[in-house]
Amino acid sequence: MTQTLFRLLLSAPFLALSALAAVPGSVDPGFTFRLTTSWADQPTGELSVAIQPRVGKIKVNALQGGLDYPTLVPHGNTLNVTLIPAQPRSPFLIAQLPIPPKGDDFALIVGSLSERATSAWLLPTELAQFPAGGTYVINRSANSIRIFIEEDSVVIEKGAFKLHPLVAKNRVVARLRIEALAGPTWTTTRSNRVIISPDQRMILLIGPSQSNSEPFAISSVIDANSGSYQKPIPIKEAPPLPGQPAK
Repeated sequence: MTQTLFRLLLSAPFLALSALAAVPGSVDPGFTFRLTTSWADQPTGELSVAIQPRVGKIKVNALQGGLDYPTLVPHGNTLNVTLIPAQPRSPFLIAQLPIPPKGDDFALIVGSLSERATSAWLLPTELAQFPAGGTYVINRSANSIRIFIEEDSVVIEKGAFKLHPLVAKNRVVARLRIEALAGPTWTTTRSNRVIISPDQRMILLIGPSQSNSEPFAISSVIDANSGSYQKPIPIKEAPPLPGQPAK
C-alpha cells in the first residue's frame, strides 16, 4: 500500500503536466520523455518550458546543484525555456533547444552569467548513455578545453558538452586538470580534485558564472542517486491473511 501511494504521488504531477495540447498532424501525443531541471548557479527566477509544435507551457521545479525526480512531458521538436524573474520584470525566453528524436530521459541544465545572461543545455541522461559513475562536462568558457580526470581526457568545443570517458568503478578523489586551447597550444589553466563514485552521476560546467567570473571556474550538478528514478520499483506482494494459503 505504501509503495502504491508513493507511486501515485510521483505520478500526480506527471499526469497534470503532460496535458499540453498537440497540434493536429504533428508529434504523436502518446510519446513522452522525462525531464529533470537544475540550476548550476544561483537561481534568478522560476522556469517554464514549452514544447514546440505543441501549445501550452509547463512550470518545472529546478533544484540548485542537484537533479530531482523528473517531470513527464510530451515529446516535440524544440524545447523553449522561459525565465520568470521576480516582479516587476517580465518573463523572457532564454533558450530554444532542439529535442533529439529518440530518448526517454533528458536533463535541462541552466546557468547564469548575470540576471539576464542565462544559458541552457539539454543533455541525454538515460543510463545507457549517462551511466552511474559518469561525468558530463559542459564548456561555457570562451575557449576549446581539454578535461583530464586522472589520465583520461576529452576535448570540448566552446558551448558544447560531452561525456567524459572515465566512468567511476570505485569512490575516489580523482585528479582534475583543465587545459585551454590558445592558438595552437594547450595551456593548463586549472588543477583540482574531484570526488567520483559509482553511487552518483556528475555534470561539470567549466567557465564564468554569476558568482565566479574566473574564465575557467568550475560548477557542478550532482545526481546523488545515479538515475534511480529510471529503475523499476520492486513491488512485494502482501503476505497472506491468517488462514489463507500463500500465492
